[in-house]
Amino acid sequence: MAFKTNFLLPLVLMFAVPLMVNAFVWNVGDAAGWSGQAQYDYHYWALGPAFLVGDDSLRFVYDRNTTNVLEVTSADYISCNATSPLAAYNTGNDTIPITKKGYQYFISGNSVDCNNGLKVDIWASNSSYVRFWRSGPAFGPDGYINVPDFD
Repeated sequence: MAFKTNFLLPLVLMFAVPLMVNAFVWNVGDAAGWSGQAQYDYHYWALGPAFLVGDDSLRFVYDRNTTNVLEVTSADYISCNATSPLAAYNTGNDTIPITKKGYQYFISGNSVDCNNGLKVDIWASNSSYVRFWRSGPAFGPDGYINVPDFD
């Protein structure tokens, strides 16, 4: 008994396509951008998105004359230590791919801005469940979960 390929292709596409069309570029700080003048809670911002390893990127938009973006260790994130970053970005419009599962830490190299809150830590997943979930109707176009209004 032969298995018909005309049955298999639609089945494969039904499950594979939602897993392939879910990459996002997250604008860190949304409209506020990456700025020490923004009075923005970057930690709170990072709690909203479901970041995915290998699919998503972080976009930092800022004035390169006043700050930059440094990827650092957890300890350097806590202390705002900019002396030995894992990576440094300074174009004013940097898109950084999320390449590892778990936490990644970013700070401003401007110590005053960093100590005033210009830093963000994100947690990224590599979960196939999250990939599938993100492709569904519960996930809004801005990358956040659509929570129904219960009024």
